[in-house]
Amino acid sequence: MHNDVRMLRFALMIPISLLLTGSASAQYAYNEPVVTYAAEVPLLDCDGVPCFEARTPDGKSWKLGIDTGNENSVISAQAAQAAGLKPTKPIPKNWPAEMFFTAVPALKIGDATFRDVSMLAMNFSEDVEKGTMPHVDGTLAYTAFKDRYLQLDFADRVVRISEPLTEMADCGKLCDKISLIHFGKQGPPIVVARGFEINGKSVTAQVDTMYTGSLLVYTASIEKLGLGEAATTTETRKFLLTDGGVDMKVALAERESFHGLALGGAHAKVYFPAKGVHEPDGLFDATVGLELFQNMIVTFDLHGMNLILQKGQSRSS
Repeated sequence: MHNDVRMLRFALMIPISLLLTGSASAQYAYNEPVVTYAAEVPLLDCDGVPCFEARTPDGKSWKLGIDTGNENSVISAQAAQAAGLKPTKPIPKNWPAEMFFTAVPALKIGDATFRDVSMLAMNFSEDVEKGTMPHVDGTLAYTAFKDRYLQLDFADRVVRISEPLTEMADCGKLCDKISLIHFGKQGPPIVVARGFEINGKSVTAQVDTMYTGSLLVYTASIEKLGLGEAATTTETRKFLLTDGGVDMKVALAERESFHGLALGGAHAKVYFPAKGVHEPDGLFDATVGLELFQNMIVTFDLHGMNLILQKGQSRSS
């Protein structure tokens, strides 16, 4: 079986039912109750996508990407073997021997400890060589952060993670609901949020931290959002980390925002699918990625299921 990113993020997004150092106690309050962050670690750049360092019980350091566009966390076959990880489910006969579901007993991120982290072990070294997978030991999907706050501070280059929450926090004005919507009829449930806008029109969008573009508007929503003329553009850009490497059409956008908060800078761009780009069968309008979050603080409340955005301010500037 060929191990490319399309397999990694679509064909092998199998429902589970079928089968670093930093200061602790950082606080960030929107309204009461205060959310206390158990982990505050450097936000690293792994070939253009956010990542951080985590440690296993035997002291090994893993560099892990943050993948809100995937249901399954992933670990490289090499890292799994070195850590002595074993399959937690029977391996289907048509799977390569180095591909299996496993669990990490304890994963330490700053002062936060994640227990029994479910991961899919697989060999993606060929994808790394081709540039269709970043140089990481693995990725943590949104499911790994269940009931926690995950905050990506792109201005100050910090990742903050809370302990699992039992109370709801008021997310304030610049937030909107997260839903877990399947990516198309055959795809897995992924993080989709309301509250985004393009040229003043409301957009429901997947939030994908492994997508390095801005707003990718899918075919079924182009006319609805008044983007028919923009979508006739012949200019394209290559995205190696999406669908195993695809071209997307690109045009300038008048304004992209989240509840009126301008995103993407003065020269915001909008993208449209070209050949090879997976589409969600009209279940949501678009995907938003990292270009929109420059100098922003993006918080995923995966307990109350809210997305919270605000302008960041770097303490190092």
